Amino acid sequence: MNMGKKELLLPEKFTIENIPSLFNELKEVKEDVNIEIDFKNVEQFDSSAIAFLNHLKGNNKNVSFKNVTSEFNGIFKIFSPSENIEQGLQIITTKKRFEHIANKFLKLRSNFKKYILLLSDEIYYTIQYIFDRKGVYPGEIFNQIYHIGCSSTSILCLISFLVGITISITTLDQLNNFGADIYIADIVGFGMVRELIPIMTGIILAGKIGASITAEISSMKVLEEIDALKTMGLVPEKFLMVPRLIAITVAVPLLVAIADVVGIFGGVIVAKLFSGIQASAFLKEMFITVDLKDFFIGMGKTMIFGWVVVITAGYKGFSVEKGAVEVGIATTKSVVLSISLIIVLDCLFALLLY
Repeated sequence: MNMGKKELLLPEKFTIENIPSLFNELKEVKEDVNIEIDFKNVEQFDSSAIAFLNHLKGNNKNVSFKNVTSEFNGIFKIFSPSENIEQGLQIITTKKRFEHIANKFLKLRSNFKKYILLLSDEIYYTIQYIFDRKGVYPGEIFNQIYHIGCSSTSILCLISFLVGITISITTLDQLNNFGADIYIADIVGFGMVRELIPIMTGIILAGKIGASITAEISSMKVLEEIDALKTMGLVPEKFLMVPRLIAITVAVPLLVAIADVVGIFGGVIVAKLFSGIQASAFLKEMFITVDLKDFFIGMGKTMIFGWVVVITAGYKGFSVEKGAVEVGIATTKSVVLSISLIIVLDCLFALLLY
């Protein structure tokens, strides 16, 4: 005779670390009691979960299942076809999908809020340090200026030069069809100063500096060095981030100026070799279209991109939980998020400035 029913609500992570507690919960269940397994909260599972269900079904025939989504139907392929367990399934795929989308949205909103809070905190800490000069090791600012500025100059110059040559060759080929090859100076000068150099500099900083900052801060988080800073009475977000923000603010104008010169120089070489345009004529034509305002616009955009890179790197670094594996994951996510934000901001600047 059936004496009752036992409902077993599976956890969100139906994995090996939760299997012992589930076994303990079922120890006192009598053999003639119906066991109803509820998959409502399950988000992920592993092979241990499959083994657990197989064992349960093999040792107790009074087992039924409910709230099983289509994602977990593969679990039941381990059972014999003669065992008709599909009668106990309640497929709720639509509801589960909406819940998944809602959870993703709530997580995105929470992450955006944390990002904005970190940005506002760093602005406050930077302004505070400018006036009181406390809470930051001064020598670290010069170290970061060297790390961000000097170590990035060579790769930025190379890429700027090659992009300047590429843009000049492709554009000049079209202008020659109309006998307007002199306007290559306007296109190269305006495009490099206001658009290409800022976005290239931002992407290079994201890949080189952003990844480095994220790896460093996340490693400190994993090794509990962040906690050690707190016990010393220091604010990690100020002690670690402010030197990098000040350094990138100082280094960006120099990087942009050098990259502008190198990129335009590439255009001058192409104009001379392919169309015979003298450097003096090239520069004279360029300065008709490009003025100091364009340079400052490009520099301002690059400075904002630099701040985005540092804030994003710090945000991902501080978000790491304990585990060395997460260091690499956070570093990758930092670079991807930084580049994505740079492109989005560049689009917004294009809408506002043109």
